[in-house]
Amino acid sequence: MRARMAFTILQQVVNGVALGMLLALMAVGLTVVLGLMRVINMAHGALYTLGAYTVVTTFDRWGFLPSLLAAPIAVGVIGLVLEGVLIRPIYQRDPLHTLLLTFGLALIAEDLVRIVWGDAPYPMSPPELLSGILLLGDLPFSKYRLFVIVVSAALMLLTWMFLARTQLGRTVLAGTFDREMVRVLGIRINLLFTLVFGLGAALAGLAGALASPIRGVFPGMGSSIIMPSFVVVIIGGMGSFGGALIGGLSVGIIISLAVEFFPAASDVVVFVLLALVLLVRPRGLFGVEGLLSR
Repeated sequence: MRARMAFTILQQVVNGVALGMLLALMAVGLTVVLGLMRVINMAHGALYTLGAYTVVTTFDRWGFLPSLLAAPIAVGVIGLVLEGVLIRPIYQRDPLHTLLLTFGLALIAEDLVRIVWGDAPYPMSPPELLSGILLLGDLPFSKYRLFVIVVSAALMLLTWMFLARTQLGRTVLAGTFDREMVRVLGIRINLLFTLVFGLGAALAGLAGALASPIRGVFPGMGSSIIMPSFVVVIIGGMGSFGGALIGGLSVGIIISLAVEFFPAASDVVVFVLLALVLLVRPRGLFGVEGLLSR
C-alpha cells in the first residue's frame, strides 16, 4: 500500500514537472514582456492556442516533430506583427489600455479559431517514438511527458543563455530594471520591444504545441492556461526569469498532486499558494521592486 502511494506521488510529481515546465515557458514570455515593455499581455493564452492549432494544421502533412518546430516560428511572426501594428501605437498611454487591447485580442483570436477550425476538440497523439511508457528501474513513466520535460528544460536553458550571455539579451535584462538607461545608450527601443514580444509569442506557441498531445486541442485552451501562467509570474516575481522557472515547477507539481488527491479543491489550491507567497513576499519570490511604476 505504501509502495503504491509512493509511486502515485512520484508519478504525479513527474506529471507536475511536465506541466510546470510548460507553465514556465508561458511565464518567461509574460515576465520578459512585462519587465521590459510594461505590457500585461492577456493575449498570451491565445498565442498558446495558436501554437497548438499550428500542430493540428501541419501534422498530417509534416508529422509531429516538424510541426513542433513550425509552431514557435509561426506564432512568433504573429507576435511580431501584433506588436508592430496594434500594441506599439499605445505604449505611451495608460497601461490599462494595453491590458484591454490584449484582452480584446484574446477574445477575437478565440472566435477566429472557432470559425477556422470549429468548436470540436482535436485529440492529438504523440508520435510513435514518444508514445507509451518508459521503465526507469521498475517504474513506468510517460515517454512523452519526459520528452516535454527535457525539451522545455533545454529551451529554458537556451533562453537563459540568450538573456545572460549575449549582448542583446543583456540589453533586454538591463531594460527590465531600467528602461530609460536603454534609451540613453541609443538602443532602438522599439525594435527591441518587437523582438522581445516576438520571443514571448514564440515561447507561448511552443508551449501550446508541446501541450497538444497531453491536454488536447480546443478553442478555449488558452483561457485555461493563462490564469495559472499569471499566478506563476506573480509567485516567481514579476520580471524574474528564475522566478518563472521556480514558480512554474511549484505550481505544476501542486496542481498535479491536487488533481490526484484533492480533485474538488484542485482549482483553489493554486490561489491558496499565491496568497501564502504574497503574505510573506509581496513582490513574489524574486520580484523586481516597483517594476510597474517605472
